[in-house]
Amino acid sequence: MVVLLKVARGDSVTGSRLGGDPPGVLAGHPVLDTHHYLFTLAAGTAPWQADREVSVLVRRGYAVGDPNDRHPDIALRAVLHSPSPRCARAPGAHPFLASRSLEAGAPGAPDPALIRIADEAHRVQWEESSVRPLLDAGLRFLFTFDEDGYPVDDDVVTEYQFGYGAVHFFGRLDADGLAVDVVAGFVENS
Repeated sequence: MVVLLKVARGDSVTGSRLGGDPPGVLAGHPVLDTHHYLFTLAAGTAPWQADREVSVLVRRGYAVGDPNDRHPDIALRAVLHSPSPRCARAPGAHPFLASRSLEAGAPGAPDPALIRIADEAHRVQWEESSVRPLLDAGLRFLFTFDEDGYPVDDDVVTEYQFGYGAVHFFGRLDADGLAVDVVAGFVENS
């Protein structure tokens, strides 16, 4: 199963979304004191989520070349949580991103997807040396956030946080195939 998400023209306070205010369930969470909100995958977008959303945040000040680009010391956090609309005026909005919805993309579409959920990663520079420690730790690949999927004819992004690269996410699943933990595995620069 492959699920592709692309950036929509409009915005939404619920569902899969990019940038803008973080989900209200994160209001008061200490992660917003140190990280900027990137995106949320709506509940049920992937079978390993069930009725939970996953929101991803990046540490403030992270830049390409930062040594914290590999698990376990990576500068990104993924938080599983109950479905929640955006929280108005909460800290944590990402300064480089416009607030937009994410919508389903079609396989084989000419524009690349921003998020690709699949059983295996699909990226040119995927290296065994980056993946092996994660697999050996009992994690499996879940999805990729790929900056190649930002629209080129829109003002969605003002600066590429990962140098026009990608972040690969992994997780630990329980006996029912549901994510117990979701982690950013590594950043891959183009």
